[in-house]
Amino acid sequence: MTMSKKSIFEFLEALTANNSKEWMDANRSWYHEAKQEVIDLFEPILESIKEFDPRIVQPSARRSISRINNNLMFHPERPTYKNHFGVVFGYGKGLADFYIGIGVEEVEIAGGLWHPDSEKLRKVRTEIDYEGAQLEKILNSKAFKSRFEIFKRDTLKTAPKGYPRDHEHIELLRLKSIAALQPLTREDIYSDHFHDIVVESYKAIVPMLDFINVAIQDD
Repeated sequence: MTMSKKSIFEFLEALTANNSKEWMDANRSWYHEAKQEVIDLFEPILESIKEFDPRIVQPSARRSISRINNNLMFHPERPTYKNHFGVVFGYGKGLADFYIGIGVEEVEIAGGLWHPDSEKLRKVRTEIDYEGAQLEKILNSKAFKSRFEIFKRDTLKTAPKGYPRDHEHIELLRLKSIAALQPLTREDIYSDHFHDIVVESYKAIVPMLDFINVAIQDD
């Protein structure tokens, strides 16, 4: 275990316990040090992924890290700052993407389309209606199933409008988010194998991302 990786969590734990602009202003240099550790961790990972898939638009790990400020305009109940660093690799704004979260409460790899608007969801459901067998094959592949689970905590109680309740792909059609999750641990982050874990997980989930993005880009 390297102290550099451990320091990421030390900062996030301190931020969680002192979540205010005043504390952040006083510890701004610590924040930048922790952020740099995340950048250093993910820069070679991004390079490996882009060798496999040059479509990734983020030019660097620094540009892949999400803002640590919460959006209080739409969610005033949230704390000022997030309790995690989020890293996103993707193909452009609004498309399904690949995400790694390093946080106090959760460490995870995820991917897909999170709470899409009604038009995007309609397009994905249309694609599932016509090509659901293809998506089922992706989700049931050994590479995918050994790593990911489909996020099913936010689904319709019945069939979406226009689809029969006995549709052969009804479980997929009921999803409100088309996303998959892979829980990790801090030990995974500390591990010498973390680089390989992320790269192999990306390879496993990219067919699902492609299925979604073909659907939402189809005019």
